[in-house]
Amino acid sequence: MTDVIDLNWVRSQFPAFAQSINDGQSFFDNAGGSFACRQTIDALTSYYTETKVQPYAGFASSKRAGEEMDRSRARWAEALGVASPEIVFGPSTSMNTFVLADAFGQILGPDDEVIVTNQDHEANTGVVRRMASRLGLTMHEWRMDPATGLLDIEEFEALITPRTRLVTVPHASNIVGQENDIARITKLAHAVGARVIVDGVSFAPHTIPDVAALDADVYLFSLYKTYSVHQGLMVVRNGLLDELPNQAHFFSAGSPDKRLNPAGPDHAQVAA
Repeated sequence: MTDVIDLNWVRSQFPAFAQSINDGQSFFDNAGGSFACRQTIDALTSYYTETKVQPYAGFASSKRAGEEMDRSRARWAEALGVASPEIVFGPSTSMNTFVLADAFGQILGPDDEVIVTNQDHEANTGVVRRMASRLGLTMHEWRMDPATGLLDIEEFEALITPRTRLVTVPHASNIVGQENDIARITKLAHAVGARVIVDGVSFAPHTIPDVAALDADVYLFSLYKTYSVHQGLMVVRNGLLDELPNQAHFFSAGSPDKRLNPAGPDHAQVAA
């Protein structure tokens, strides 16, 4: 027996489809993200109307505000196969990569090498390229086959050296859509002591990844492409949070969810 998706039920989960301004149209706006589902909108409205206070204090609305933020972090950790302290919310994936590149720039030296691809979205690779140029690092570009748009893992193996310290790679290209073998890429990079940043923006809308199985040090994607708020989610694993210097207020250095978010978390959007 084949399961049938009830499209009317699916559409009913998205209030935008019930608005007259959207009548008679189909939307193929993947780069702009997805519509927010009713559950996200309800959670956001509830936070702004009931608990828009400084979270984690002892009074009722503040206590609940903190609990809702913690619940979001815990549920995403469960979905991605990681631990809650490894979940970092930020204003966008582009901003998360910017902060990451700046943090890496404080611990890398002129003898270190980085590997980027020309299959990446510019938001992931651009900040690392500029950081490498600013510090005088050796940068290798893992280039895709111009005929197919695909990356050859044997070429990646040829680029890795004992001096490789950072690799950035997309889980799936936003142009050709091909999934890259992240688990193998990560294993090869870890063998020489390199860290791996994986851009999952074009993958996560199709399948929520098992980040633990991929063993990436950083996995990023945009929540607004998964029916949620306009925030970026970043998983930072394998002790990297402790290795990178704090990018936030000095008093946030001991908070895993804050140290890579200079502005601090958007309480309402995190809760939603």
